[in-house]
Order: sequence, then structure tokens, then C-alpha cells
Amino acid sequence: MAEARAADLLEAAFAEIGEVGWEEARARAIAERAGVSLAELYRHYPSREALLRALTRRVDEAMLSVDPAEFAGLPPRDCVFELMMRRYDALAPYRAGLARLAREGWLDPALVLGTVCRIDRSLAWLQEAAGLAAHGLRARLARRALAFAYLRTFEVWLKDQSNDLAKTMAALDKALRGIEMIAGLRDGRAGPLPADEGAPAPA
Repeated sequence: MAEARAADLLEAAFAEIGEVGWEEARARAIAERAGVSLAELYRHYPSREALLRALTRRVDEAMLSVDPAEFAGLPPRDCVFELMMRRYDALAPYRAGLARLAREGWLDPALVLGTVCRIDRSLAWLQEAAGLAAHGLRARLARRALAFAYLRTFEVWLKDQSNDLAKTMAALDKALRGIEMIAGLRDGRAGPLPADEGAPAPA
């Protein structure tokens, strides 16, 4: 029940952000929209940054809930495609707020920096889920390419209101084909340098 309530609050928060913007979104308005007290909103999300962290975690978990058997025998690019599409599907309830953030967020340096760090961490987990190396110089360079493809497609997804997300899938397929070599998607050898062997899992 608590998890469901947290999800409702998160949706209410991003709906409010979509209507009034990141800077103008107020805790009282979000609580009223969700039908809860300020105390309950604070219990789950004591800051606006907490909202962003919670959304990232929710989407990461949706992405990582894939059954590994589904990827058996698939090339790395297909695995990455499926994982990224899972992210876009999980982001659907928050689209209005994310669209507003995309338009206005670049004015807030702290928001931009936080977003970059969260995306990098999420993509490290994506690399793990896709069977790609997530550590080392090559893996970090691969994540830069993956971030480019993800954000380029994100712009299309924000405007894609179709049920099948055909435009989003086409944009993602094109973007991933363009970064196959640097992201190690052709043969999965985006691996770490020898000095990075034994590095811990992403956190």
C-alpha cells in the first residue's frame, strides 16, 4: 500500500510540474492534487530532488525486471533496444512533467548535473543487463554514446503519442545503429581495460 501511495504521489508531482513548471511546483499543490497531507508527502518525498531520484529508481527497476532468458541468443544492440524501450514505457505516466523539465531544466545547473549523473548510473546498469561491460575506460566511453542515443530518442518519445510508439522505436533503432562500434553493440566487446578487472558492480 505504501509503495502504491508513493507511486500516486510521484505521478501527482509530475502532473503538477507539467502544468506549472519545475520552479513553480509547490509541495502543498502536489499534496492537494494527490489528496494527502503535507506530512505524508514529506514522508515519501522530502525534496524535489527526492522526486527525481525516486523516478530514476522506479524506471531503473522496470528496466531491470526483464527475464534474462528473453535475451538468450540476442545480439547486444537488440538487448539494449529492449531495455531502453522498457524505460520509455515506464516513463509514460510522467511524460507531461518530463516534457516541461526538458524545456526549462537546462536553466538549473544543479538539475542538469544531477540528471547527467543519474543517466550515467542508469546506463551502467543497462550495460550489465545487456551483458556488456560496465567498468573501465571503454565502458565509460560506450555509456557516453548510449546516453547520446537515449537522449536523442527521448526527444522523439516526448512527442510520440501513438499507442505503439512507432516513431520512438524507429528513432531508437537509428540512433543505436549509429553508435554500434563505439558502444560495443556489434559484438559486445565494449569491455574494461585489463587494469579494471574485478571492479564492483555499479551502484
